[in-house]
Amino acid sequence: MLTILNLALPFFGLIVAGFIAAKVFRLPEDGLAWLNILIVYFALPAMIFLTVSATPFDKLIDWPFVLATSLATYLTFIVPFIISVFILRTRITAAAIQGTSASFGNVGYMGLPLAVAFFGREAAVPAALIFCFDCTLQFTLTPLLATLGRGEDRPRKSPGTVLLEVMQSVFTHPFIIATILGVLASALKFSPPVLIDSFLQMISRAAAPSALFALGVTLGMRRLAGIGPELPFIVIMKLFIHPALVFALLTMMGGTSPLWFSVALMMAALPTATNAFILASQYKRYVEGASSSILITTIISAFTLPTLVYLLTTGIIRF
Repeated sequence: MLTILNLALPFFGLIVAGFIAAKVFRLPEDGLAWLNILIVYFALPAMIFLTVSATPFDKLIDWPFVLATSLATYLTFIVPFIISVFILRTRITAAAIQGTSASFGNVGYMGLPLAVAFFGREAAVPAALIFCFDCTLQFTLTPLLATLGRGEDRPRKSPGTVLLEVMQSVFTHPFIIATILGVLASALKFSPPVLIDSFLQMISRAAAPSALFALGVTLGMRRLAGIGPELPFIVIMKLFIHPALVFALLTMMGGTSPLWFSVALMMAALPTATNAFILASQYKRYVEGASSSILITTIISAFTLPTLVYLLTTGIIRF
């Protein structure tokens, strides 16, 4: 357990450092823009490309793995959404944000760096796959439902406009572009020139510290508010039900390697992504609740995530 804590605590320490910096220096949130550009457009895409391109092409896609992890994410989205709409009588847009808060983990800023730290560089391949297919949820189902719900207040967009926006969101995301390029490079057995490879290696090393520090700053700028009856359920769904579903579905399908199984469970146990707050702000629904979901799940995951990794690495959780 001490080994796991020695790996995990520095990562959570970066989040805490960012959180403290936000509280002490109190700079405008716009100050994060350049750091986020480094993370989203350079550092993490470089890490994804290098890892995926270095993996043999025939080992890049495991369809049962993709099906199990994606189905678990969709189920974790749908259950809170249905409960919010039909039992709590929540508006569709707010319910879509609640579903996102319960199902979409911080697979980019936290998941990729932590997977590599806990399980080695090769863990970035299943982590990147999970990110890509989870983004299908975030960039398709959530905007579609949220746009549908906006008809409660204003005229709806045409289906063609919504579809175009969704496709643009998916295929212009730097992480997805990096994954596609990595797959192509692997298929063609392409290696970048030494100069480009050295640049990618250098900037990829900035991914983990900058992403986690930026996450801490973002959390430090949020306030704990909007705690409704649905919030404890969202927290339980994200941190406990989601990984339990991944475990059950991967066990049922079988054939998944221990490494990919462990990465899938860890990714499912991640706290709510900051994108839940971004979507909430975009659609002006459940803004405070999304912010509280991110903050609470991140704090709790500082204890649950190292515990899960310990159970996986010691063989207490078997598959």
